[in-house]
Amino acid sequence: MPQTEAVRRLRQEAKAEAKHILQWWRMHLPDAGEGFHGEIDAEGRPVPEAPRSVILYTRMLWFFSAMATWLKSDEALVLAHRAAGYIRKHFVDPDHGGLYWLLDHRGQVIDAKKQGYAQAFGIYAFAEYVRATGDPGALAMARQLQRDIEERLWEPLHGGYIEAMSAYWRDPADQRLSDKDADCPKTMNTHLHVLEAYTLLHRVAPDEVSNAALYRALDVFAERFAGGSARHENRHLRLFYEMDWTDRTAAVSYGHDVEASWLMWEAAEVLHDRDMMARVRPLVLGLADAALKNGFNGRGGLAYERRFDGHLDPDGEWWGQAEGMIGFVNAWRMTGEPGYLDAAVGLWEYLKAQYKAGSGGEWTWYGADAGRPPVGLAGQWKCPYHNGRAMIELDHRLKRTRAA
Repeated sequence: MPQTEAVRRLRQEAKAEAKHILQWWRMHLPDAGEGFHGEIDAEGRPVPEAPRSVILYTRMLWFFSAMATWLKSDEALVLAHRAAGYIRKHFVDPDHGGLYWLLDHRGQVIDAKKQGYAQAFGIYAFAEYVRATGDPGALAMARQLQRDIEERLWEPLHGGYIEAMSAYWRDPADQRLSDKDADCPKTMNTHLHVLEAYTLLHRVAPDEVSNAALYRALDVFAERFAGGSARHENRHLRLFYEMDWTDRTAAVSYGHDVEASWLMWEAAEVLHDRDMMARVRPLVLGLADAALKNGFNGRGGLAYERRFDGHLDPDGEWWGQAEGMIGFVNAWRMTGEPGYLDAAVGLWEYLKAQYKAGSGGEWTWYGADAGRPPVGLAGQWKCPYHNGRAMIELDHRLKRTRAA
């Protein structure tokens, strides 16, 4: 397919898909009260007593706010107000600050730990809500969460952000974000989403504090995780570290590689710093190129991960395919190399064939060719953030390409 036609079709289908995703979440997630269900099962049915995760709620707030702005959707704006109100009322710790990790279905606290990942998504969500509404209280909340991260989670001896603290901002026994993760105090995933959140806050409401924080987050990510030295000559992210930066990485995560590539470039662009852009450009393209060359599973999609012992998990999850589309379009815009655009188009076709993208509903967790048991369509880790954002980013990036 000629590039101009591929760009036109991908933009057109992305906008249509975004509307379908918004409609599905609008119809399925609101509960009978003031909030949203904590889980929707694989058949599309609410699980009324499922716990409510701060990750699901902040990602919904980001999604509804972004859709309200991009699609000029009043329906999305109503849902954004609903999500913001619930988070402010139930997830904010009034005594110690920060956002709780998990509530029960009645809004009572189950787990009050202060995960850095969750505070970052609070910034990301409320910054997008500010863009949609201009709400000064939302901006104050985003800035306070950034102060919490900088003052409570930055580790001054070795640098970097600590993974998690207890409800009282003291070291907890277990640092893990999920059962899949190593119990390490400094992780790529949390640093990536701190970087993502700081980028959006600085884009929406720049000041000297947000500028300095974004520089620090990008500097540590580029140096420690993305390959700022000979330690990372294989061009894949490092994932887990001890407090003193002893490396505990045991696998390559292809979805994270390509996600980090475009988020790093976006951060450098928002800083308007040519020296920083020159520094991260080879890292950005190295990650995208390594994912393109090594990350595909032979069936048309990105694999999940390859462990250093050689074991490959070929069954990529929905989010990795979504982030791959953005990352490869970003690399194509940076270089003009047609292989990147071809990869993005191929992933979209794979998503339609395997994950029920383009079918008018929410995507499945795994592709049909994985042969795995069905997983719930919404929950703590299944949110409208990755696929919804991919549709927005594809439209924005391909529109700018066309204009250029």
